[in-house]
Amino acid sequence: MSSPAVQTSPQELDGTPRPSEVPSTPNFDVVRCSRCQQSLSRADHTTPGAVQCGMNSYYCTRCATKVGFVR
Repeated sequence: MSSPAVQTSPQELDGTPRPSEVPSTPNFDVVRCSRCQQSLSRADHTTPGAVQCGMNSYYCTRCATKVGFVR
């Protein structure tokens, strides 16, 4: 006769969740410039440094100025 499987709880003995089960929510996006491929981080949609030039397309401010997108 076999014994039932032992199931573990997602919490440690003291009641705190394990680090692997704590949900993480990123608070910024990382995008790439469509022209020079420089990585740009955006904390929100108004962050200087990333200029949106289309849907899911961005220029860094240097490239946006060079192509005439921003003066």
